[in-house]
Amino acid sequence: MQAKQLVLNNLLVNYYYAAGEEEQPVLLFLHGWRSEGKVWQEIMEKLPEYNRYALDLPGFGSSQVPQTFTLQNYAEIIDEFIKKLNLKRVILIGHSFGGRVAIKLAAQAPAYLEKIVLVDSAGVRAGSAIKTLKMAIAKIAKPFFSLPFLNPVRRKIYFALGSEDYIATPQLRQTFLNIINEDLTQLLPKINQPALLVWGKNDKDTPLTQARIMEQKVPGSQLVILLGAGHFSFLDKQEEFVNELKKFI
Repeated sequence: MQAKQLVLNNLLVNYYYAAGEEEQPVLLFLHGWRSEGKVWQEIMEKLPEYNRYALDLPGFGSSQVPQTFTLQNYAEIIDEFIKKLNLKRVILIGHSFGGRVAIKLAAQAPAYLEKIVLVDSAGVRAGSAIKTLKMAIAKIAKPFFSLPFLNPVRRKIYFALGSEDYIATPQLRQTFLNIINEDLTQLLPKINQPALLVWGKNDKDTPLTQARIMEQKVPGSQLVILLGAGHFSFLDKQEEFVNELKKFI
């Protein structure tokens, strides 16, 4: 797996590439929040026949940090990446936050996109309204904890509110809020590519109830549930994940 870089929308973006057979589709892997392209390395190694790419999305891994991004900005990065490398027959595979990006791009129906795989994907607001409200409360409370000696208290409160991602990526806080405040439910029926949904049965971050909503709303989609797997189902059950992916391709 080779590491390379290129400039996309004025940002230096790092990506990984592994060559396969020329006539096979291109697999493009998108990681989740607080992750990086390397998280897909073991899966990519199990798919040697395909041309495989995995990006460090802006703000993560070795890619440049954007000032403030929206989900559309991330979708545009992927679109420009595919066009710059002249990739054809692309199968987009997105985990969690990467799934959000995949949904956003797929709903715009680019001609190069052949199929889409959503892995424990975020994007459905159902069941997260309370968490969103708590996030807003945490944001409002922030000025009251600005003194340095209160940092430990502030961190405990944020973690208690389930806002780990918000405080763990301080350089992307506004971007994070932009992302979680966008409900993608209305975009799901616009996905016209064949879609595979892969979910860990024990996923607590994006529960199976959200997978059921996606299954209902994405036309012709199929849902595969991996028993004994959590939010990182593709790592918890690697062989099962690769087998399901190959069947779908």
